[in-house]
Amino acid sequence: DAALAEARRAVADLGLRGVNLDAGFYAEPMRADDDRLMPLYELCQSLGVPAFVMSGPTTPDLRLNDPLAVDRVARTSPNLPIVCCHGFYPHVDAMVTVAFRNENVFVSPDMYTFAPGGRLYVEAANGFLRDQFLFGSSFPFRPMRQGVEDFRNLGLSEEALDHAFWRNADRLLGLGLTAG
Repeated sequence: DAALAEARRAVADLGLRGVNLDAGFYAEPMRADDDRLMPLYELCQSLGVPAFVMSGPTTPDLRLNDPLAVDRVARTSPNLPIVCCHGFYPHVDAMVTVAFRNENVFVSPDMYTFAPGGRLYVEAANGFLRDQFLFGSSFPFRPMRQGVEDFRNLGLSEEALDHAFWRNADRLLGLGLTAG
């Protein structure tokens, strides 16, 4: 109840544009599809804000780093935008498949785009994932300038870069950056 109240306050009173869930890092770690998190997803959906789900190789228990859990949430809440921070690395193939199956799943692999196997994110972003791929810097773990320069050199098409750098975030967060 306290988490729901704080999430509602953060969006309604503070104007935040999303809710972050680090399920694997909670005092009692859990998967992204744990039943205890479902009220938070439902709240995000009702408020019209995305849920940012963080999971990657730094998750204390790698068994909790499962993109298939996101698939179950996306199927349960098809109108909820879900941003997968750190891209659920190293499960790149499963993450890309989950995004392929669910248009409401966005992928922001940040520094893991440059890790072994990360080229699959780029391949997907140049194709079907173009409207679901987001730039992430991983600052302060990587300097911002380095993150931007390296991202520009990934081999993304100009259109995919444009979408990843700002268009997708503009649409997702309702920033109003695009004209008309």
